[in-house]
Amino acid sequence: MIPVEDMQWPRGEQQTPSSVCSLPCKSGERKKVVKGVPCCWHCEPCDGYQYQHDEFTCKLCAYDMRPDPNRTACQPIPVVRLEWSSPWAVIPVFLAMLGIGATLFVVATFVRHNDTPIVRASGRELSYVLLTGIFLCYVITFLMIAAPDVGVCSLRRVFLGLGMSISYAALLTKTNRIYRI
Repeated sequence: MIPVEDMQWPRGEQQTPSSVCSLPCKSGERKKVVKGVPCCWHCEPCDGYQYQHDEFTCKLCAYDMRPDPNRTACQPIPVVRLEWSSPWAVIPVFLAMLGIGATLFVVATFVRHNDTPIVRASGRELSYVLLTGIFLCYVITFLMIAAPDVGVCSLRRVFLGLGMSISYAALLTKTNRIYRI
C-alpha cells in the first residue's frame, strides 16, 4: 500500500482531491440535478423575490414580503414613508397651504362678485370647475405624506387623476370656447 503523502497529484497539488461529483450548495441556492446522474447537481441561486424552500426548490415570497439576505426565509418589507417633520414634507405642505389659501381667496372673490361683468365674461361655471381641480391638486400633498393604508392609497389614486382631469377639462373647454368666438 502506498502512503497518501507519497502520491503525486496533478499540477503539483499537495492536498488530496475530493471524490465527489458536486459540492454542497450554499445558503439560498437550490440543487438542479444533472440528467442521467442522480448524485450530481448544479447549484442555482434563488433570484428575485424567491427563497430556498428546500434543497431542490425555490418559492416566491408573499406580496408584502421579501427574502432575507441569505434567501432561506421571507421577512416583511419595511414601510418607508415621509415624516411630517421632515423638511421634504414641511416645504410642500407649506406651499400647498399657500395654494389652498390662494384658491379659497379666488373662490371667495368670485362668489362675492358673482354678478359682475368680468366674472360672467370669464365663464363662472368653468372657473369654479377649474378652481375645484386646482384645490384637489393641492390637497393631494397631504395624502402623499400621510401614512399609507388602503383608504389613503385609494384616495391618492382617485384624487390625483381627478384633480388633473378636472383642471385640464376646464382649460380645454375654455380654450375651445375662445377658439369658436
